[in-house]
Amino acid sequence: METVAAIWMFFKECLSTEWFKGFMVMTGVVVAITSVVSARTIARRKQTADLMFGTRSDEKLSDGYKCLARLHNAADSNMRALAREDKRNSDEANEVRYVLNHWERVFVGLRQGIYDEKMLREANYNTVLKTWAQAKPYIEAVREAEQRQTYYQCLEFYAKRWRKKPLEVLK
Repeated sequence: METVAAIWMFFKECLSTEWFKGFMVMTGVVVAITSVVSARTIARRKQTADLMFGTRSDEKLSDGYKCLARLHNAADSNMRALAREDKRNSDEANEVRYVLNHWERVFVGLRQGIYDEKMLREANYNTVLKTWAQAKPYIEAVREAEQRQTYYQCLEFYAKRWRKKPLEVLK
């Protein structure tokens, strides 16, 4: 019984020391920080999943992709012409802008920490690279016409960034 009492006294003395109190406070701080970071990560992934599922049913976005591909592949089409004043409000220009504005908003959200880049990249890698390649002449023409290099700069930044590091083949 004396052994149990001695152990209890030792334990009680340890609990009352300053270093133990400091250790417990630091442990609490670490747990709190870890919880906040984990909650942010989960929220970011949920936002990304909501975005991805929401865009699947966006008919205007789907039509915009089709228009962009059609214009890109047409032998008699000039993507740059859509940036001219007389074509700026055409249905084709509006459809192309819808796609580009969608991705620009997504990437602005990504830069602000709203979305998870890894999830977006794995799900949309080919779509983003293809969109950038097909729309680049139009984007350059818009920048020239408006004399601003900031149009669709986030789309350009992430397309180039993602191209530098292609997706790995799953094993």
